[in-house]
Amino acid sequence: MGVVAVVGLGPMGRAALYYLIKHTNHEVWGYDKSSEAVNSALSLGANAVKADVMNDDAARRIASNSDVVLTAVPQSIADSLVLKLHDYGAKVIDLIFLWKYDSGIAERINNGPLVIPACGWAPGLTNLLAIAAASELDTVEELGIHVGGNPVNPRPPLYYELLFSIESTIDEYVRPATIMINGEFKEVDPLSLIYPFRTWLIDGEFSEFYTDGLSTLIATIPKHFKGIKMMYERTIRWSRHLEVMRILKDISLLNNESLVKSLGSILKQGVEDFSLTVVEAKGTINGEPARVAFEGIDYASGGFTSMARLTGFTAAIVSDLVARGVVKGNGLLPIEEAYIMNKDVLRQVLNGLKAEGVKFMFTKTVTAPY
Repeated sequence: MGVVAVVGLGPMGRAALYYLIKHTNHEVWGYDKSSEAVNSALSLGANAVKADVMNDDAARRIASNSDVVLTAVPQSIADSLVLKLHDYGAKVIDLIFLWKYDSGIAERINNGPLVIPACGWAPGLTNLLAIAAASELDTVEELGIHVGGNPVNPRPPLYYELLFSIESTIDEYVRPATIMINGEFKEVDPLSLIYPFRTWLIDGEFSEFYTDGLSTLIATIPKHFKGIKMMYERTIRWSRHLEVMRILKDISLLNNESLVKSLGSILKQGVEDFSLTVVEAKGTINGEPARVAFEGIDYASGGFTSMARLTGFTAAIVSDLVARGVVKGNGLLPIEEAYIMNKDVLRQVLNGLKAEGVKFMFTKTVTAPY
């Protein structure tokens, strides 16, 4: 048993806290500057303290009193907090650190205590599924990640509900997405190409667009799979929603700060959502074309949105693996590299998610010659 701290007790952090309390024997502490968030954590049975984690003294105390620190703070402060905790000697698992891969920041933490970056749902769980799918092939040519959290009942005018902050939501539509085409990385405008999306998991009119979620896969996949030619993440939305967002972007309204705030007031906070995950690798097995995929759908449950479940639970499971010494290492260790070191990590993460009703189907299809 160890001491695991959860820093940031919003929807994702609260889900992580819940999982650690219910499914592990660790001493669990929660920290947030919001009294409401702290009281909510206390109601789960956690030890929770009001603290401004960006304060040096508070960060130093948390680092020194914890075996593992799971950080679930807003994107605007995640990088600086992770670096601070790392400098103070903490092992850190973060939801969005290095979401936008930066080789300079990665180099800075190559030494010292363990840091597992971008370890939520997407990126995070999708990275783990991607490396596992690719590892089933003899040669890998293409890696596609298709993910999306959406309201069960989309309502006009935007056919969407907020599942995280409005700033991060809008960022998906305006920030250039890094993808690989013909073996080379390039940046594309997220809404310049919109693709229809169909899945056996659920009926509905869905579309998808490129988003900037490859994170550390940009560095790790080409290192392990030299022949890969195409790699991307696409985010799935109800088609009507993307039609509206594309119009708003085309007339430059998504760059308008006041409009973004207005959208935040129009969009209701999501409660009844579902999350789609399809991670597929294409290449060859024994010289024949092959596809390997992990596919799943999850719904809001137990007072948590599906997005909070997938994100918080994944980070909590990985934090538990680090606290128990199943995942070991120093410096920067993307979850996909943890899999390369110990392939049982996949089984333990999937079993941990299954304990909360989150399930994935694995398929391997080889096209045999006629």
